[in-house]
Parts: sequence; structure tokens; C-alpha cells
Amino acid sequence: MSEALSPLGVPRIYGDVPPFMAFPHVRDLASFVADAVVVGMPYDGLATFRGGATRRAPQEIRKYSLLYGTYSFDWDMDLSSHIAVADAGDIDVVPGDNAESYARLGARLGAIQSTGAIPVTIGGDHGISYPAVRAVAEAGDAPVGLIVFDTHLDLSESFAGDRLTRASPLLRIAELDKVDPRRIVVIGARGPRNLPEWTPLYRQLGITVFSMAEVERLGIDVVAERARKIAIADGARLYISLDIDGVDPAYAPATNSPESGGLTSREIIRGVRIAARDGFSGFDLVEVSPDFDSASGTTCILAARLLAEALFCLAANKGGKQDAWRHAHATERMNYSVI
Repeated sequence: MSEALSPLGVPRIYGDVPPFMAFPHVRDLASFVADAVVVGMPYDGLATFRGGATRRAPQEIRKYSLLYGTYSFDWDMDLSSHIAVADAGDIDVVPGDNAESYARLGARLGAIQSTGAIPVTIGGDHGISYPAVRAVAEAGDAPVGLIVFDTHLDLSESFAGDRLTRASPLLRIAELDKVDPRRIVVIGARGPRNLPEWTPLYRQLGITVFSMAEVERLGIDVVAERARKIAIADGARLYISLDIDGVDPAYAPATNSPESGGLTSREIIRGVRIAARDGFSGFDLVEVSPDFDSASGTTCILAARLLAEALFCLAANKGGKQDAWRHAHATERMNYSVI
């Protein structure tokens, strides 16, 4: 069975890039019945700090995803026993053209959802969350609620004259007809890079923000549980967006705007497990910039793990194994007499 964890022999999408976790690479969605479909959005728009290079994230995250198999010790579960997953490759983006690139992503996610599958998107910068959420909203009648793990509120009206950038996705999403801002929750906001006008704006819109101080005070379990209940209120479908800069750069250095004092890798894994406990209608992970990663690929390894956790949550929900990670290997407490 050791060969199952070897990248040797895994078919490539192109060059040396494998499909995510060695799931089948499917070009024609109609030819494969899937519960979830991974798609790469290698789009990096205007950089707000250092050159993002997030366009390389899908390929690098896919490479490190081969560290992981479909069985998880934490869950004591093989996700392939409950769901089928495919990798649909990357969107053919148009560099420098946000609107057209976003339209292509939206069309692809719409096609994925028309097959009954749930889209899981690997960004790209955070701007791509807007067309991704819009595609999910347009695919159903029920409203959409949103949980965002992020250090920044991303509520700018525009950046450098463009309304479709990594500085504005939360505001664009809040403007969608099927998204009530009162069902938007941000987890992990912190630091002096948030603009001063964003604070009164999030309060005016009714967005719930759990700052890092709140995460520290309440714990990630309580925060993520509260966030999920807010986002899915009144039967709303859940979308989860994970900006890797919500994680402390000690654990995820490779991002456009690193901010110290964030979530640990352990906290973000727990946060995803709790937020996605009952499944979701869409998921994205954004802002990984491989050019700034450690030699060991620290950020890409964590990103791949978080995407895998999202898939395990879907499998657990379908298989009736929600929260299995909490007790899969619980040991009995034994009383010993002191002699």
C-alpha cells in the first residue's frame, strides 16, 4: 500500500502538474459523475503590496497535494467511499483583464454546478471570490451566506480605478441580490493594513467580524460555530472563502500581504472543519504566492491540506460522519491505583 502515497505514475494535467490529490483529471464534465470538482483560477490582478504571483498557486498546490491520500487518520475515513472528486484543470484566464477572466471562471463554475457537483476553486488572488460566489448564487434559488477567513476586510469600492480587484471582493459580494450582508462573517481580521473606512462600512452593512482578539478570547471552535449559524440562517446556502493571509505568516509566509498575529495552522484546520461541518455550496482558497514560500513549500502544503479538509467535510456530511475527527481515536480514560 505504500505506493499509494508516491507521486510516481500519477497522470499529469500538463508539464509536471498533477491533478489535485491525484483525483481524475476530467476535461468533459459530462463524462464523469462527481460530487465535487476542483478547478484552478491562476489569475493575479493588481498587486496591493508585493507582486502576488498567485497565478502559480494552483499548480504548486496541486503538486504538494500528492502528499495526501484519500484516507485521513484524523477522520478515520476514506473520503472516496462517500464522494467522487474530479479535477477540471485551470481556467484559461486573460492576463490584465479582470472582467473577462472572472466571466470565464463564472461560466466554468456554472457548468460544474449544472452537473450537480460542488465547485472547489484554487486561486488566484482574492478578487476571484466575487465571480465564484456570484456563480453559486446564480445556480440556486436559496440565498447564499458567506464565511471568510481573512486578515483584511476587502471592502474598497475600487483600487487603481478598478472595481474588480483583490481589494474589493467582499463589497462586490455584499452587493449581490442573493447575498444579505448580515449573513457574511469574517474570521481573523487584524492589523494596521485594514483601511480606516472599512470598519464603519462593515458595521453599516451588518457584516459580522470576529477579530483575532475575539478568536483568542472565545477560541476558534466557538467562533467558527457561531459563524456557521449566522451564515446559514434562514436556509441560506453556505460558501466558504479562505484567504491564506488569515493564517500567521509563521505558518503561511507565501502571500501578497502577510500579517503577523494570525491563526495557527491547527486553528485554521479546526476552523474549516467546524465551518464546513454540514457541507457547503462552494469553497475557495486564495492568495497563495508560491514565489515567496519557504524552500519546503510550507504555505502550499498547508493550502493543499485545507482543501483536502474541505473535501473530507463533504464526505463526512454525506456519510453521516460529521465531527468524526473529534472522536475517531479517542482513548478510554483509565483509573490507576497509586501504590
